[in-house]
This record gives sequence, structure tokens and C-alpha cells, in this order.
Amino acid sequence: MARLTVEAVAEDTLTAPEERPTNRIVASVTDPNGEPVTGLTAANFRIHPMASDNGGANVHVTQVRPGPLAGFYHIDVVPNGGRSVCVFAIAASRGADKGQTLATVAVD
Repeated sequence: MARLTVEAVAEDTLTAPEERPTNRIVASVTDPNGEPVTGLTAANFRIHPMASDNGGANVHVTQVRPGPLAGFYHIDVVPNGGRSVCVFAIAASRGADKGQTLATVAVD
């Protein structure tokens, strides 16, 4: 088993109050040699709200797509109830290789 390095930032993407809030997380995943980890899907990521205005309700990963550079990912998540998540715990895995990080989001 090797450690993956995971770094992430998050933003909310509310467009109108009546729409369900989507948070976008942009993550970078590299292997122990600093090489980009490619080919990850939603099944490779676990995301949990660590601090939210709704008591920590789970989130639903709606989409994971590769970014423009190898090893970067766009991850869209929707909170299950409530309007905002302030801190996400993000875990990535590839086989036995694992890594994790935290990402904060500014809530409008």
C-alpha cells in the first residue's frame, strides 16, 4: 500500500435560492513519486461533510470528471438536505493506495 497525496479546494455554485446547492471540489491526486494519478471515477472518492449548517448530513457525488491536466479532477457534490457545507473530508483510493485531505468552502 502506498500513500496518495490529495489536495483540494471547494466552492459553492448556487445560481438561485430555489435550486439545490451544488458544491464543486477540484482535487489533485498524485502518487508517492509525485506522478499524477489518472483514471479515477466517483467510485474512487469518498466525501463527507465535517461541518455544515444541517448537522453533517451526507452528500451525494453527482459527477467526477478529469480536469485539463493529468491528476486533477472536478467533483460535483450535492448535500442531502440543508443548504451549505463548510468543510469537506475527501478520501481518494486506487486499489490499496489511499490518501485524504480537507477542503473548506465559502458559503454565500
